[in-house]
Amino acid sequence: MPASASPRHPASAEGTAARPRRWSLTLRLACSNAFSFFILMSLVSTLLYAGLASQLAKQNHTYLHDEVTSLGNMIQAQREISVIFKELNFEHSGSEYVKHFIRVMDGDGALLMESPGMERFLPRGLFRIPYRDRPATDTALVGPDGRDYLTTLVWIDVDPRFNRRAVLQVALDVTNVREILVGYRTKIGLALALGFALCCGASFLIARQGTRSLVALTDTVRRITVTNLEERVGGDGWPSEIGVVADAINHMLDRMEDSFARLYRSASNLSHKMRTPLTILKGEAEVALSRPRSAEELEAVIASSLDEVTRLTRLADNILFLGNAELGKFSLTLSDLTAREEAEEVIDFYGPVAEEKGITLECRGDAKLVADRVLFRKSLAALISNAITYNSSRGVVQLSVTQGAGLACEISVADAGCGMAADQLGKIFDRFYRIYATRHMDPHGTGLGLPIAKAIMDLHQGSITVRSEPGRGTTVTLSYPDPESFPSETAAQG
Repeated sequence: MPASASPRHPASAEGTAARPRRWSLTLRLACSNAFSFFILMSLVSTLLYAGLASQLAKQNHTYLHDEVTSLGNMIQAQREISVIFKELNFEHSGSEYVKHFIRVMDGDGALLMESPGMERFLPRGLFRIPYRDRPATDTALVGPDGRDYLTTLVWIDVDPRFNRRAVLQVALDVTNVREILVGYRTKIGLALALGFALCCGASFLIARQGTRSLVALTDTVRRITVTNLEERVGGDGWPSEIGVVADAINHMLDRMEDSFARLYRSASNLSHKMRTPLTILKGEAEVALSRPRSAEELEAVIASSLDEVTRLTRLADNILFLGNAELGKFSLTLSDLTAREEAEEVIDFYGPVAEEKGITLECRGDAKLVADRVLFRKSLAALISNAITYNSSRGVVQLSVTQGAGLACEISVADAGCGMAADQLGKIFDRFYRIYATRHMDPHGTGLGLPIAKAIMDLHQGSITVRSEPGRGTTVTLSYPDPESFPSETAAQG
């Protein structure tokens, strides 16, 4: 890398410490609850305030029109304005809480009477005389003194006999209503602020209490390492959601523990399998170098070493195949096959070995299927090799092919050999597993035949089953599914 270049991932060496800090779950829950409460309370307060304002406005308009009706009736009942003025005596100048002002003018705009000081608070120029026979309209005004007034103007009959009409102006001081609403808004604001603060604190405490189980779960998971995979997470009184996560983690730990155990057994068995050929190679080399050897002797040593190297190479290839198959890194090349033809090719290959042991190979039935030709033959080869190895003397290896629905196919390989006990059937698909009592029948076996066959069937989305009885033989069945059941990505690998 040039001196001026910088690493592509400078934060990778720091691990998770370089990860940007985010809001904690507790803080998120607390803020969500607080904001939800604030929005709800704001909505309720707004509705209450709007209802109060509407009710007060309605009462003001009702009071104003009641006053207009009452004053109009009184004026119409009297004939002389002076008498009306005396009778009213301005009793409607109002109380401290509800103040209203009255002004009466004739049709020409001349003042007949008005409440004391009304001209100073509500000059006549603020009012607009309505057209005759028009209904009264209410108007909100702000007087020179800055106070709020609700006003109305209406034509009334002063003396119906002479067709005299006058304009009645009534103004209601509603400043107190405005002050009530302002005070109510202030109290609502203070209540919302205090409620929001209290809700934030309460929500934080509740969220923190609710996430304690998550913190405990995290602490437990952090303590689990390769050396204590047997430990499991769990707790009393956990929420159901955290319990589901804990169960999922426990299942994952079960799989990990099983995988590590299998890996340890595989490593131990692999070490044992490799030790024998390596020891042979080392011994032959030491013997060859112990004294001068002829060319023929050295050639024999090299040939023997080549056999051991071939065994090691085959062992490494099989392990690599199993690893790639389990990790899903093996691509299938699917094609239409005739099971009988492919099986006979494998039988022909193992014919000399079977003939040497006096074992008869038979094949019956036929079927069409879709599979990877190389892997199909490899799986059959593993089963036929085992059937020959563990068969009885002069026994028979029976290969049966059955056509299923569509292009599904079943192939069974049966022998009449030593068989296996029921408690051993669950282990035969483990790598390097070999039944101790039958190891003498194949001293150089690796115990990878059935695991390879199972891995091939897994790649084809198929299955492998084994039926066996001690002393009566073993039958292994490969079930290939119809290609319609293959996942699209598997079919695309071909």
